Amino acid sequence: MNIAEIKREPRNKDTLDLLKHIVQQVEESDDATEVLAFVKIGKDYHRFSTGIADMMKLIAVLEVAKHDCISRMTTA
Repeated sequence: MNIAEIKREPRNKDTLDLLKHIVQQVEESDDATEVLAFVKIGKDYHRFSTGIADMMKLIAVLEVAKHDCISRMTTA
């Protein structure tokens, strides 16, 4: 087998797999109406979102996500 025959996985495979899973979930649900995504490309984070109907609820969800991230950092 030569080098040209080796199939390499893209570096962003995990990201693409997650996005495919999200698309599948949205396609299977008539209730999916909003999305908020942060994607790190290079050194910068990019935000993508649809319109957000309830900003306070979104902020509460982000606070829970922040707490989860901090907890993971301290236990790792």
